[in-house]
Amino acid sequence: MTQPATLAPRLSLSALCACLALSGCATIAVDMPKAPDTPQTFTQVPSTAVNTDIAQWWLGVADPTLQRLIEQGLQQNTEVRMALARVKEARAVITQAESALYPTLKGFGATGRIKPDELRGPGMAATPVLPGVTLPAIPSKIDDAPSANVSTFGVAAAWEIDVFGARRSDADAARQAALAYEEKQHGAQLMVAGEIANNYIEARSIEHRQRLLRQSLDTARQLQRYAQGRFDAGQATRYDVDRARSQVDALAAMQAPLDTLLSARLRRLAVLTGQAPEALTALPAPTAQAPADATVIPAKLPTVLPSDVLERRPDVRGSANQVRALAARLGSAKADLLPRFYLGFLANDGRIELGDLATTSGRFTSWGAGVQVPLFEGGRIRANIRQADARLEGAGIQYEQAVLTALEDVENAYAARRALDERATLLTSAWKAADDGARHAQRLFDEGRGLLAPALEARLSSLQREDELVQAQTARALSTVMLYKAIGGGWQDISQSAP
Repeated sequence: MTQPATLAPRLSLSALCACLALSGCATIAVDMPKAPDTPQTFTQVPSTAVNTDIAQWWLGVADPTLQRLIEQGLQQNTEVRMALARVKEARAVITQAESALYPTLKGFGATGRIKPDELRGPGMAATPVLPGVTLPAIPSKIDDAPSANVSTFGVAAAWEIDVFGARRSDADAARQAALAYEEKQHGAQLMVAGEIANNYIEARSIEHRQRLLRQSLDTARQLQRYAQGRFDAGQATRYDVDRARSQVDALAAMQAPLDTLLSARLRRLAVLTGQAPEALTALPAPTAQAPADATVIPAKLPTVLPSDVLERRPDVRGSANQVRALAARLGSAKADLLPRFYLGFLANDGRIELGDLATTSGRFTSWGAGVQVPLFEGGRIRANIRQADARLEGAGIQYEQAVLTALEDVENAYAARRALDERATLLTSAWKAADDGARHAQRLFDEGRGLLAPALEARLSSLQREDELVQAQTARALSTVMLYKAIGGGWQDISQSAP
């Protein structure tokens, strides 16, 4: 009679060892999408490009105001903070998925009082609570039973042995999804740094153009007074007066749009740095050490290889993580076709007091192992596999698109910068020639060999050329920031420090 009592633990221990051995099996293999072919170099990289660290490219800009705004934006911007919250959420999902790899252990206990009528109803058959673990049956009738006090407590454990790697695939998918959310957070940093730089450069450009506009208006009004004086003296025609007045009105009409545009850029900078729109009303005045215009953006461009871009671009990295996550989910879906193995354990200690008649105590321990095999699912499992496979295929195409778009962005940014360099060079030459002409015309007037009107008109032409040059320099600086963004510069991995 003792043999069965000793045989059950031995069988359970053997089953446990076998399941532990099976739990080390590999996950189901999944064919990954083929990576797109990439070129070895970019065709538009200028020969003057240099190797630079682009992770925090703004530190190489001699403008402390821009550096401060970008650092503030990376800490306070709502898009960055929201992306960081998504990272925290995704990491919690990892813990949930990994918990399925381990046994669950629960304790239970209860106490109460049972009336006699409650013991005279239909009995309860043996009840399975875990795979291979069953509670004992309750008798159907106890005659002449008084009220009873019942108490019980115990522990229960269950474990799905991950023989074919379904749960490990789920955990891998959760980890890759979390990495994809981290890349979205990196992408938010990149966009915020670039947007702050763009709006700051444009704001400084508008300030410069406003100064030039004020000088142009002063010169045009002086020319108008001169034309009116000559007309009053009979030395000029009404056409000369009207032309001078028209020029003043045209220049004055530019003032309000520039003021509005500057206010919009300042409000945008405030929001990008996590402040109320009206918090930023003006920028610090430029200094000799920080001229605070488009010329502070480095003229030397960074040189990168296509492989460097793919390693740095958050959207490309995130797409790769998404492919790996969906590949892991496909492996988990395929594992549903295979058997699942379980271990269970239950230990219970109870006590029943039947009034003054008797006290009964009971203690039992139960082990069990089980298996679940899909026999008929109405095509649900295979449909789920086809769905997961199609999602993986789509993710592979999306990754290919992200790679091609990244390479296109870099080529376009290099090409745009090259074209704007040529434009800025020519406009610089045009402005210098116009400025020389204005000074020569003024000298002729001062020496009494020329009229004031040509000198003033030459000065207006010089200011107009300078305004065009400022706009070209601004466009060149914006294209440089676009290049920094295109090659994946402007983000830092701060998510690891997030709780």
